[in-house]
Amino acid sequence: GHEPAYMANLRRLYGTDRLSDQQWAEIAATYHGMVSRFDSHLGRIVDAVGDALSNTVVVVFSDHGEYLGDYDLIEKWPSGMHDCLARDPLVMAGPGIPQGRTVDDMVELIDIVPTIYELAGVEPDYSHFGRSLLPVLADPDVGHRQFAFTEGGFLVEEEPLLERPAFPYDLKGQAQHESPHDVGKAVCIRSREWTYVWRLYEPPELYDRTNDPDELHNLAGLAQHAEVEAELLAQLMRWLVATGDVLPWQADPRFPRVDLPTPGSGMVS
Repeated sequence: GHEPAYMANLRRLYGTDRLSDQQWAEIAATYHGMVSRFDSHLGRIVDAVGDALSNTVVVVFSDHGEYLGDYDLIEKWPSGMHDCLARDPLVMAGPGIPQGRTVDDMVELIDIVPTIYELAGVEPDYSHFGRSLLPVLADPDVGHRQFAFTEGGFLVEEEPLLERPAFPYDLKGQAQHESPHDVGKAVCIRSREWTYVWRLYEPPELYDRTNDPDELHNLAGLAQHAEVEAELLAQLMRWLVATGDVLPWQADPRFPRVDLPTPGSGMVS
């Protein structure tokens, strides 16, 4: 099946498909060293909180994952939807959070904010699409989400607005300007068993993570999986519509207020 074009382009630019096992081991060791450094700094922060820790909620998470050699790639890509990029770490601790519990459920990073709201007893004053994690933390059997969604990438017309970063991200930035289709908009839906990716400028992708956890075999377009693909596409469309534009809870001061007469109040002079 189809592989997104950016993958081969990045391998060519960085030469990662020609690295030896020893070089990959060095890259992995560097990354793990960075994780250890982060862990050390987190420990310093926790120590500095001191006695207030008993009344403090700590949330540790990442904004994205890392290829780290998967598919012979490193780092990330704005329209990359692989599990190694989209499945982020999330650890929570503090009052109101059960200790020593691992929850295996579909979660999105936007769920963190409503969780903090509920812990703090705060009512949000705007529309959002996150769901508090407290119910599933208290009882993993209640379930949280049936699907998790990811989106990224840009329109081709936005190419002039993309960054032109310096080393070490210069090659990646160059690739986005030279081939803006490769970083085109993409949306992804995940269930426990399946991943479906719809790309604006490239063919879709469908992966059976039960039998293909590394997402190596794109099954999109195959007749035997047409029903699954159609259902995931329908759920993806439903999500896009449901999470579109919303009405603001407060009037926007940039717009003048227009007071129209109510029916039966007579003409305005």
